[in-house]
Amino acid sequence: MTDVLGAAITCKLGQSMGGARVYVPKKIQADDPLGLFLGGQDAERLCAHYAGTVLDLPSKYFFRAVRNHHIRQEYHSGTFTGSRADHLALKYGLSRRQVLNVIRQQCHFD
Repeated sequence: MTDVLGAAITCKLGQSMGGARVYVPKKIQADDPLGLFLGGQDAERLCAHYAGTVLDLPSKYFFRAVRNHHIRQEYHSGTFTGSRADHLALKYGLSRRQVLNVIRQQCHFD
């Protein structure tokens, strides 16, 4: 799923729907919960790849751990100009303080 949506969007989906079974329709409808959450373009990409299947999303805890791993990697990569914490907060839908707390933590994925 990360290959289709990218790490940030996949983590947001997991944080919202983690632990659930999600049916991916062959064609997204305007009122479909998946389409409303992801937005049209991302939902269409997901449908193109997983059309007609049921996805068993891992628990929210798993997605949070993976998201935090990605945040720490991106923060320490040094590829940003300006405030890295602000950029990552916007990308992952977190506050700047949350990003800085994640960076200070250690995780078994690192």
